[in-house]
Amino acid sequence: MNNQALVRARCILRANKLVHRPKEPATAGVQNLMSSRVASSFQHHRFAFSSVAQQEQSSTDRRPSALEQANLDVITPGHSIFVLQKYAADGLALIRQSDFIKLCESARPGKMKDAKAIATALKEFRRNNRFVLQKAGARAAVEGMIRSSIPNYKELYGKPRLHAAVFVADQIIDEKTALYFAIETELVDQVLGEIQQALNEMEERGMQLKIEIKEKASGDEDGDEKLLFKTLRVTEGLVKVLVNRSVRPEFNMKKRAARNYLKRLQTVAGPELSTLKLATDIALSIGGAAVTQKDIVGPYAAAWWTKGVVDESILKAIAGAESREEEAARAAAAEEEAANTEDDSEAEEAGGDEDAKDEKE
Repeated sequence: MNNQALVRARCILRANKLVHRPKEPATAGVQNLMSSRVASSFQHHRFAFSSVAQQEQSSTDRRPSALEQANLDVITPGHSIFVLQKYAADGLALIRQSDFIKLCESARPGKMKDAKAIATALKEFRRNNRFVLQKAGARAAVEGMIRSSIPNYKELYGKPRLHAAVFVADQIIDEKTALYFAIETELVDQVLGEIQQALNEMEERGMQLKIEIKEKASGDEDGDEKLLFKTLRVTEGLVKVLVNRSVRPEFNMKKRAARNYLKRLQTVAGPELSTLKLATDIALSIGGAAVTQKDIVGPYAAAWWTKGVVDESILKAIAGAESREEEAARAAAAEEEAANTEDDSEAEEAGGDEDAKDEKE
């Protein structure tokens, strides 16, 4: 009994100690919390200030680019590409996007060799210097090539403008220039607008734009027919480039190919309604309704994101052109039939006169 009483007394004593243990004041925890928050905010602002200071120091200590080091008296695309090729000849130095933009902006109006120098730079830098073209560089390249390739005549008519626009369109389609990865739809519309303006100027001068579409060139075509055929080809190519990029082909590639593709890809913008209208007008004026439906509207409607829907105005334009072509074909057939009938009647009359002469004799 004494042991049990002793144990009970110890338990009561322990319980009293736990209940009556002195507590810390509530303000102490709040003060500790506030001090920790002040310390963390101070460290955060200190880190932000140090990062800003490091960025300002790095911007001021930035190494000058290749063109800045060269300090050329006269900057042209030819001089710039020579400097950049020499700078990156060992394959270790990378060409800056700012230097490429300066190269393109130095293109002079009406100097076709400057446009060719920009096209050479696009191909050369991508192949040898791991140059990744960005949207700003693509815009500078296209605008520079347009400015240099269009002659600065006092009176510019259609054919020189068409030659220039076809040259720029060819560079966009060419995979070696990498414009496919970075060009925006607005720039493609600008090139198509130059083509359409050139065709309108040529038609005003009385040139026949409609040509007979052949599977293979026979070599007998004249210069104007070859130019129009090439114009139709690059128009189809521009639409297909935008459509192919917009359907995300990397999903069907193998991993390594898709990784390399995405490293260069800067935009996935596809053709807009303005793009389709310009391409449709160009194709209708050169190739006709059947070619337009097959090579312009067909690839656009086949893209998964269009769901096969084409703007009604474009379909009406194609239908109107098709009806006009049918009427022209019927009129031509009627004229040919009338000409054949007239030839037959003349031949019969000539034969009757010969028979009459034979009877008299």
